[in-house]
Amino acid sequence: MKHFAAAAVAVLLSAAAAHADPFSSAYGNTVTVTAPDGKKQINYVNQDGTWEQREADGSVMKGTFVWKDATTACFAQTDPVPSDPSKATGCQTIKGDHKVGDTWTETDEKGQAYTITITAGR
Repeated sequence: MKHFAAAAVAVLLSAAAAHADPFSSAYGNTVTVTAPDGKKQINYVNQDGTWEQREADGSVMKGTFVWKDATTACFAQTDPVPSDPSKATGCQTIKGDHKVGDTWTETDEKGQAYTITITAGR
């Protein structure tokens, strides 16, 4: 799933763990992830369990998510369908207590730092 199942999933949607739905502050808003190389991803998370990710190169990925438990979300990329089915899904622990207007940094499993911002609206 390209970046979505890797670093981005862990960080791009680190929304409001204190709420019943950890993604509540992301719904209807824009989550921007800036990679260490400066490239930006624009992410939309929808209350109906869908997501959309727009890459810096203009490509768009879409998919669905479900909650495995209170802090683990599992994502499936449905459009475009990945050529390698093993890369179509991935689960991530969602951490943080972030709200609209917040900017923070998260580090992926390779030690690379990503900057995430939640802004109001789309």
